[in-house]
Amino acid sequence: MNPIFLGVLSVGAVAAFVMVWMLKYQSFNAKPYYAIAFVALIWTLVVVGAEAASDSFLCQYRLAILAWLGNATVPVAWCFFVFGYVDNASWTKKRSVYLVPVIVTVAVFTFAATNQWHHLVYDEATGMLPGQNHVTYVHGPGFYAIIATLYSFVIATLWCLFRAFLRSNYSAWPLLGTLVVVTITPLATNAAYVTVGFTIFGLDPTAFMFTVAVIAFSSLLVMNKTLDMATVGPSILFDTMSEPVVLIDRAHNIVQMNTAAKNSELHDGAGHLLSEVLKNIDRSNASAKVGNFKIGQRFYEARTQEVANPLDPDRAILGWSVTFVDITESMAISAALETALQAADEANQAKDEFISVVSHEMRTPLTSLTGGLALALSDRFGDVSAPMKSLLEIAHRNGVRLSRLVDNILLAQKIDIGALPLDEKPVDLGDLLDESLEENKMFASTRGVRFVTAKIDSSAIIVGDAFALRQIVDNLVSNAIKFSKENGVVEGALAIENGRARLSIKDSGRGIPGGMESQVFGHFEQVKNGGQFSTQGSGLGLHISKKLAQQMSGDVFYDSQVGVGSTFHVEFELVDDTA
Repeated sequence: MNPIFLGVLSVGAVAAFVMVWMLKYQSFNAKPYYAIAFVALIWTLVVVGAEAASDSFLCQYRLAILAWLGNATVPVAWCFFVFGYVDNASWTKKRSVYLVPVIVTVAVFTFAATNQWHHLVYDEATGMLPGQNHVTYVHGPGFYAIIATLYSFVIATLWCLFRAFLRSNYSAWPLLGTLVVVTITPLATNAAYVTVGFTIFGLDPTAFMFTVAVIAFSSLLVMNKTLDMATVGPSILFDTMSEPVVLIDRAHNIVQMNTAAKNSELHDGAGHLLSEVLKNIDRSNASAKVGNFKIGQRFYEARTQEVANPLDPDRAILGWSVTFVDITESMAISAALETALQAADEANQAKDEFISVVSHEMRTPLTSLTGGLALALSDRFGDVSAPMKSLLEIAHRNGVRLSRLVDNILLAQKIDIGALPLDEKPVDLGDLLDESLEENKMFASTRGVRFVTAKIDSSAIIVGDAFALRQIVDNLVSNAIKFSKENGVVEGALAIENGRARLSIKDSGRGIPGGMESQVFGHFEQVKNGGQFSTQGSGLGLHISKKLAQQMSGDVFYDSQVGVGSTFHVEFELVDDTA
């Protein structure tokens, strides 16, 4: 086999391997045009190689005609590839545009294939000279018309690259320069072939030179990261981030600043500031906060990050990255929040003092008032007329309510600030339940409510304050009476389960809707509108009960069903009554 043909096949095989590898593993714009140009190059190489291996005029001539299929396709496909790759031109993605290389190729090939009738591509003088084994082509005007048409695509390619040079960053110039060389090299060699007859192995050098240039560009495309988001992205992020960032080498020299650092006052007086930052760098901590700094009218928090040297086996660092995070607004917000919290605390303290003073000041006159009214009603100072007695009873009843409200306010305040001491003595919950139900019978009868008990036989001994426990049970029983329907039933129960004693008070009211726990146990709150009937009261009873129970390591909670009623439970840890 002809050695020239073998060489051409070798180059074509390398080109085919590069093409397949690029198409499979690389992702870039205008890849289809890149593939078309590569296939056309390989075709041209094989045909030119076959032409070199042939020694007959007719065979070489026909192969030269077939070479036009590749020669016409390459500049068009390469032009569209450059526009798509560099310019990201949207028109290159249209399906109709893919027909352009086909139309140009078919037109050129048809014109060349019919040369025997018009001799416009190759003149009639084309032939083998005596003593030569290759055809000497005499070009006609049609040949130069084809070349001019194809050169127009080359010129368009160079124009696209020229515009790219004007708008791109310096980092993209090596890639653009390579594209210019790849485009100009076959143009120059083809011009040399046409004008002065320059050949390689006696053949048209255009395909050889373009193949070598495209293979070189392909390798550059693999290694180049100019258009790679993974490489360009961090660089852009570094330069566009709003925080000033400074890169410092091991000699404490500033090697780079991002745009934010250059535009800040950090750029002018960074020397002493960065020295102060480096003094505080903790080498044992790869990421450290080294204090706050004032730069101009802004406050920054300097955060350092070691930049390790991956090639140093001792892991000696290359330097540091120092990011200055602007904390001016956060400091202002923190200061405002601290001021607001202090003002709220002072207001809350003033409120507590006001309630305490008012409550204490009200207790003495209320005691005198209710006592005096009780004496007047006792008939110890003479008979009182029925109308007057009725008015005195109303006044006495409201005075007692007001006195109870004041007591509850003071008690709630003591509980909230942890100023209420409680005893820790054995208490029988069963006895407390019996006493509470007995003492509330009169109140229940006025509301038309009757009691039912379901108490277990054994005693339920817990540790706590008897007075506070009795207040909890009284609150639950009185609430059950108030919220039960007329002629309803209030059920008291005591159960022991898993070492805990649970006292339950069930009413026959309207029930409590779900999600109302915070309102049920809140300050001065009662469930209204869709829940149970609101009643006269301070709204502190359940709040005080729950707080007292929690202070004695217990809890108060409830189960409720709208339209059926509610059951309030108070639960404590059970103790051995013989202990």
